[in-house]
Amino acid sequence: MIRCSKSTLKFSNTAKLEELHSFIDEYQKVMKSSVDLLWEQDKVPKFIPKNTTDKLDSWLTRRAIQCAAKQASGIVRGTRKKQEQRIFQHKELVKQGKFKQARRLKKYI
Repeated sequence: MIRCSKSTLKFSNTAKLEELHSFIDEYQKVMKSSVDLLWEQDKVPKFIPKNTTDKLDSWLTRRAIQCAAKQASGIVRGTRKKQEQRIFQHKELVKQGKFKQARRLKKYI
């Protein structure tokens, strides 16, 4: 089931806009702290356990915190996978004797 709806902020009043901005700011803060928590773990699970999300202190609902943690998990797992691919590719380039390309790739590692 997809839970989404399209709405416009064109006719919203300032109080609603301020509330929306405070929600977005708090969500970003939870995302950053989730990434920090997950980055320290060796293996990052796809679905974040409850004891991990309980460490995040926020006034957001548990559903929003869980959503932010799941997005953070995807970010961390994707970043680590990309880094592993770069390291593997660097080793392959060195084996093949393509040192110029290997040096260029080493800048990103």
